Amino acid sequence: MIKKVTLFASVLFLGTVAFAQKYEAVKNALMLNKHDEAMKAFEKESANDKFYSKPEGYIIKAALYAGLSLDSAKAAEADKNRATAMEAFNKYKEADPGMKLLEDPIYKNAPYQLYAAYFNSGVADINTKNYESAYDKFKNVVDLSDVLIAKKINLPGPIDTNANYYAGILAETVKKVDEAAKYNARLADLKVHEPKDSTVYQSLVRYYAGKNDDANFEKYKALGKQLYPQSPFFSYSKLDFAIGGSSNFEEKIANLEKIVASSPDDYNANLALAEAIFQKLDQAKEGEPKPANAAELETKMIATLKKASTLKPTDMQPLLLMGDHYKAKADALEDVMRAAEKDMDAKGAKATAADKQKYADAKKAYIAQYALSSESFEKAADMLSKVNPLDNVQKRQYYIIAGNLAQYYFFVGQDAKGADKAKYSALEKKYDTLYKSLK
Repeated sequence: MIKKVTLFASVLFLGTVAFAQKYEAVKNALMLNKHDEAMKAFEKESANDKFYSKPEGYIIKAALYAGLSLDSAKAAEADKNRATAMEAFNKYKEADPGMKLLEDPIYKNAPYQLYAAYFNSGVADINTKNYESAYDKFKNVVDLSDVLIAKKINLPGPIDTNANYYAGILAETVKKVDEAAKYNARLADLKVHEPKDSTVYQSLVRYYAGKNDDANFEKYKALGKQLYPQSPFFSYSKLDFAIGGSSNFEEKIANLEKIVASSPDDYNANLALAEAIFQKLDQAKEGEPKPANAAELETKMIATLKKASTLKPTDMQPLLLMGDHYKAKADALEDVMRAAEKDMDAKGAKATAADKQKYADAKKAYIAQYALSSESFEKAADMLSKVNPLDNVQKRQYYIIAGNLAQYYFFVGQDAKGADKAKYSALEKKYDTLYKSLK
């Protein structure tokens, strides 16, 4: 369970200690919770260059400004005082890595008051949806909580679950996913379990799926499944996340390519990559322009479909996708061909050699794509001819394929001669008869 921590602004200062002369006046005032007197003494003593010659100079400054940052009477200066205290505390840690002075009852309040100040201000930012600022503050909360736990100051361990949870959520919210994974992993590795909230584990599974890190993907998926056995999320494969993990096309393709690169003989991964490109090229929304790199994507898709066909020769899906893709290209080229033919016919005897060549080139391009489509469809038709009985989906596929093939052989047979004409005529009749039988 994530532990709930109650923060408070005023802290009881305990005990007295002996201190160096130049810090005594500041420390005495802090001990009595008299911040105005402490500030006057600090401004006087810190003017001496030797004030910061010892780590104590920095920790006493941190303690003073940390207390001021929680003073409700000085709310307008809270941000400035908090930042000043944090800067001083960081310098203290550099000067005294063992942080021995935090054993002093006065100085130990510096990190705790800073922790309280950043936590409260971070929560206020969350409430106003200022997530960037909230995240910056919770990074400090986590760092301070680690110090408090290590030094056994008012905070139980092994980590501050609340602070790390907020830091992870906020990091993900502001798109700093690498940093989010760091905080989430600290929680997950301790098997922190919030019964109705598996966010931490889901985030890690998605993150490592995107990183193509199989070991950590499986690790956190297993932890999630162990702690949240009823959630279907932790049964998804890495491929599932690559396909559905992003609505951004480029990101989805990049994720799928990583999987194919790491597992080149994974049929499902190859097919998923090809299908994603097919949807972009051939099933785009009306009015959506083709991507600028459409030719590159097409080359990649066809190569991947051919690879998928070699990996699983009995599956028709790669053939159907290639057939549909080339047919869509042929249909677009048919419009160009018909326009050139209409223009040539309209001119009649006045049609120039350039007009005729334009039509001939358009027809050649059309037939080339149509032939590629029919080549894939014939292979699929041969596979379907061996299926008995056909289910409704297969019957529908067979019907459409047969119609396309009958139409193709009729078209190419019109200009054929001799043996080719007889061959195309026989194939047209074969597929037309099949088409009618399946209707």
